[in-house]
Amino acid sequence: MRVLILSTGTGQGHNSAGFAVQEYLLAQGVDAIFVDVLNTGNQKAKFIAGLYNGMVTRAPWIFGALYATAERIRDPYKHSIIYWLNTLYARSLYERIMELQPDIIVCPHLFSAQAITNLILKFGLDIPTLGIITDYTCSPFWEETRLTHNIVAHPIVLEESVAHGMPRERLSCPGMPVSARFTRKQDKAAARAVFGIEKETVFAIMGGSMGYGKIPDLAKALLRRAPDAQVVAVCGNNERVLEKTKKIPGVIALGFIDNVDILVDAADLLLTKPGGLSCSEAIAKRVPLVITLPIPGGEEHNARVISSLGMGVAARTVEEAADAACALLADPAAQETMIAAQGSLYCATAAAVIGRQVMRMALRRGTEYELELEETALA
Repeated sequence: MRVLILSTGTGQGHNSAGFAVQEYLLAQGVDAIFVDVLNTGNQKAKFIAGLYNGMVTRAPWIFGALYATAERIRDPYKHSIIYWLNTLYARSLYERIMELQPDIIVCPHLFSAQAITNLILKFGLDIPTLGIITDYTCSPFWEETRLTHNIVAHPIVLEESVAHGMPRERLSCPGMPVSARFTRKQDKAAARAVFGIEKETVFAIMGGSMGYGKIPDLAKALLRRAPDAQVVAVCGNNERVLEKTKKIPGVIALGFIDNVDILVDAADLLLTKPGGLSCSEAIAKRVPLVITLPIPGGEEHNARVISSLGMGVAARTVEEAADAACALLADPAAQETMIAAQGSLYCATAAAVIGRQVMRMALRRGTEYELELEETALA
């Protein structure tokens, strides 16, 4: 059995979702291959990711305006400009697929889902396909895709997707797939030793792979309120933010790290921008969570849904985030209530549920079938 996972790096969350499913499949002995969909022809992934990250970090209002426009013009019966742009590499993608001969294709990114849709409509691609929507909202233009089935994070997203024209029978909601590393708890003292933390109170700040969310200002605001605390700030690949954060006394400033799961175990409270995967990883870890400044668009929806379900506290400014963090840390009862709400999402099992579904779909390739979906505890 061979599974082809197609994603790209406009934000690390899409890749993380794909890697989580790949991790499970590899553990089951499945040949699971991860390919950047924008590199199947000319090498475009780095350029496109650079454009995206630059816009989000330097001019987020432009991204927000584009997202708002997309929400207004979305139509399940018409192809968007984003769809047509993703058809430009369709032939080279088709050639890559024919070379790899997968039994199923998994798309944790809209770009790959649209490109595959074009191959289904234009080339008659008959391989089973599975999409993974990696936000707590039905992001614009997913409704114009034509995959065999789609995974969403929560029933709220399922109903929103149906409202936008996606067939209900092609949707299920086992939760967001996260790596198995986020399902395991490490001893707090051992986790803190990894980062050289000796102080009693620890705040962890994460701004995603692009270091978004005014990290230096947030670190200073926390230390003004809790001067004896240790702040650990993960700045991702943003060298400018990393250098500014390093200059703040009382802060451990880190670039992109691959042991975020250990840092979350070391922290008393996590402050993170509301990427769908970042929040899901925190929820799977069952940690008190403050959702910081969202990137305009999908992350605003993420913040609203996650906070409405009681799984985190949302803040729109640096000062609000620092106040919320200190208030939550001083309220054990509120922490217990939040962690109980997080338990209702069952993120910890999603990668395995999705992986098993991928395997069932691949085994039944070429037959007429109704998807046999696992029951989940999501409500």
